[in-house]
Amino acid sequence: MTRFLSALGLLALASSAFAKPIDSLLTADNLWAQTPDEFFAAADPLDYEWTSNSRDSLRLAGKEITAYGLPAVESIVRFKDGKPTEITVMLYARGDAGELAKEKFDALVRTAAETLNKITNTKFTPRGQDPKNAVKADGLIWQTDQAHYLLEFSFTKEVKSRDIPFRAEFLRLEITPPQMNGDRVAPVRSISSTKFSGAAHIKRDTASGDVWLGDVPMVDQGQKGYCVVATTERVMRYYGISVDQQELAQAANSSAQSGTSSDAMLGVLKKLSTRFKVRVREVEKSDVKQILGLISDYNRAAKRADAATLPEQSNMIDVGEIYRAMNVDVLREVRTKNKADLTRFQRSVQANIDQGTPLLWTVMLGKVPEPHIPQNAGGHMRLIIGYNAKTAEILFSDSWGAGHELKRMSAADAWTITTGAMSVEPF
Repeated sequence: MTRFLSALGLLALASSAFAKPIDSLLTADNLWAQTPDEFFAAADPLDYEWTSNSRDSLRLAGKEITAYGLPAVESIVRFKDGKPTEITVMLYARGDAGELAKEKFDALVRTAAETLNKITNTKFTPRGQDPKNAVKADGLIWQTDQAHYLLEFSFTKEVKSRDIPFRAEFLRLEITPPQMNGDRVAPVRSISSTKFSGAAHIKRDTASGDVWLGDVPMVDQGQKGYCVVATTERVMRYYGISVDQQELAQAANSSAQSGTSSDAMLGVLKKLSTRFKVRVREVEKSDVKQILGLISDYNRAAKRADAATLPEQSNMIDVGEIYRAMNVDVLREVRTKNKADLTRFQRSVQANIDQGTPLLWTVMLGKVPEPHIPQNAGGHMRLIIGYNAKTAEILFSDSWGAGHELKRMSAADAWTITTGAMSVEPF
């Protein structure tokens, strides 16, 4: 452990010339009274960026970040009612920093706790596991007159069925305004007790015909393949449920390289439905029978169009490989030939948006032209947040940060690339 801590110290010294310490932001006397613009101005040298045009959160990511001398991979500042309400510093995350051995993860947790003991001039109070957390992460709490500090850490124990001996997941510091009720051990994570009113979130532009949900929070998945968990986090935060993609990635066994199975995410959401007070429903799904039917229809249409057909499939179907091999014009013809299916899809989207419910939408990127797509062709999850009945368009959003808040696609193209959709609704 001593050698590891020494290594951390050497690493900090070696990289100090390139470091982006955020300490001055965290210790500002007027931290919780600043407007978003004031905070952004103070953070300007650090390259924080707005995650969306709504300017309700700032994000800083990269290997050079440090907080109180501790290396970090990401920092997110969230605002509400024109003031900062939460600063998250991700000191370690498997998806961003890779695997970390148990002894090194334990040492990192101890080092972080000792550092916070020093900067707060007080000793932590153990919080234990938070029942409102997606993975019931452990937590330590420090309360000062300046702020409330919550250090949360989580790991996956040995899972023989998944060949996981031990897996460090995340180490996260959340800094919030000081609590005035004297409760030093209350968990910061919360589930809104306010009854959700979908109508309050719907925006309508009568001139253009656009109908959309204008306040779904943006979450940037970063460079890792976390589109499924980042999109799910957005829906949860939209409903007032404080959960993040790192927790969901642990629960769904996500991989930074290969992403997350939408089926795994569906299973996780069903398990968490009671805890989060949500109900989950599959709106569109592609099972084996449907995929085989699509292949059969595609091959018939391909022969008529003198295009290459797909080979006969075995019991193991690679959906991504099948879609990549399909000619987009033939695929669109097959998918839209039955007008009833396209109409049903459009009506389903409209019904959900009209009640304030965004849809988790799985698609196959690369089958229809889309400008400025920062992800390679293949399976992807995005969020349907609106529609336009006049122009027969679907309005959607990708979890890639600013510039991806609101995009549009013809309903025919949207249906062509759809592989599934599910709704998550509060109860």
